[in-house]
Amino acid sequence: MKRILIVAAVFMFIVILTKLANNARVDNQSGISFSLKAQKVVTCNDREIVLADSHDKSTRLDRGDNWPDCSAFKANEFQDFYLSRGAKTRFEKTEQTAWWRKAM
Repeated sequence: MKRILIVAAVFMFIVILTKLANNARVDNQSGISFSLKAQKVVTCNDREIVLADSHDKSTRLDRGDNWPDCSAFKANEFQDFYLSRGAKTRFEKTEQTAWWRKAM
């Protein structure tokens, strides 16, 4: 009987911890860092940016406040974008793409 009570208490503890973790408030300031390699800017405005790879697969991102002006991105030039997720996509940095990535 004592073992059943201990198992039931441990089970309830796990259920309560899971419920608390699922209800925790998420900070939308910054999040997981990621990169998009060999991308060129297709369209750019104050709210969003659309990037495309060498196979013309596009990615639309909501721009955060820290993105550089759209004129900073050259048309038809492939770049590696280093970003982080949050309420909006945050800009970390950009680099020139290696020549061999463009061919992939």
